[in-house]
Amino acid sequence: MSKELKIGFVSLVTIALMIWGFQYLKGKNLLKKNFTFEVIYPDVEGLDVSSPVEINGLAVGAITSIKINPENVRTMIVTFDVEGDHFLPNTTRALYSAGSIVGGKKIVLDFDTLCKGSNCLLGGERLQAGSRGMLETMISKEEMVEFFGTLRNEVGPVVDTVMSALLDENANNAMSNSIKSFEISMSNLASLTKNLDRLLEKSYNHLDKTIENMAVITSSFANTNDDMENMITNFSKFSTQLADADIGATLSKTGTTFDNTNALLQDLKTTIEEANTSFEHVNTLLSTIEQGDGTIAKLLNDPEIYYNLEATTKHLSLLLQDLRLNPKRYVRLSVFGRKGNQYNPPEEDPAFELRQEPVKDDY
Repeated sequence: MSKELKIGFVSLVTIALMIWGFQYLKGKNLLKKNFTFEVIYPDVEGLDVSSPVEINGLAVGAITSIKINPENVRTMIVTFDVEGDHFLPNTTRALYSAGSIVGGKKIVLDFDTLCKGSNCLLGGERLQAGSRGMLETMISKEEMVEFFGTLRNEVGPVVDTVMSALLDENANNAMSNSIKSFEISMSNLASLTKNLDRLLEKSYNHLDKTIENMAVITSSFANTNDDMENMITNFSKFSTQLADADIGATLSKTGTTFDNTNALLQDLKTTIEEANTSFEHVNTLLSTIEQGDGTIAKLLNDPEIYYNLEATTKHLSLLLQDLRLNPKRYVRLSVFGRKGNQYNPPEEDPAFELRQEPVKDDY
């Protein structure tokens, strides 16, 4: 045999073993004949693919698929395989059972007799569903009946004795006294509830008036709802206008204006200070003039000087007028050396109207 054939043979065997092992882990033995069945459960909580299928605790197969029933989506179709060595009758039920306290769920096949002839299942049938609780899986029905029968026979007389002692009014024991105290407490509670009922009946009128007042208040609130809505709307408009007004920019401009005003006021303050200084100098000058010190003081305070200046001004005016009227009196021009005419004063010479006013002495 060539090397390639050996490698191919080993590969086929390995693949076959892997497939068989995978199916075996799922609970399906490919080396044995299996029968496939299905059952419908309303709930499959705890059941998984490869969960065991048992007969009286013996694993005889495993679940192969779980899917939704297309005819009724509130139920599930569970498909499982059973080894061909076990022939099941057509009365077999597939019970949904709890495995153990900590274990998962499983399917238990329940039937009374083995199949014979035509009543054997051939595979592909849908079995009748059922369920078995955890207590039923731990204790059989016969054991439960026997246990409760024994409990009734042994504990029953004791229970009857206890009940007789409890119901006996003349009995003097802790349980009887407790029951009597409980009866007294219940009687007091009934009396209390009766008094409370009377109190509530008396206060019913006041409670009714209070409810009417609350209704009036709520009606007033309902009537003022429109005013409240208008107020809220106006406040919303005001806040919107305030937001659109860009208060930040306005405040910034106002701050700039205040800064400029402060600078202007500072300049004005400096100007006023300088003016005050100038006024102080003027006051000092006026004070010096008033005291009579210096030439200006004498010009202002001495009247003689005023009258002298006035007279000098008049004389100068007359001189200029005479110069205008009689220029030959002051300027002589001779082209050929001829003597000029003698000066004759004009009539009504304004110089003769000049009079000296006496100087007033104010001192």
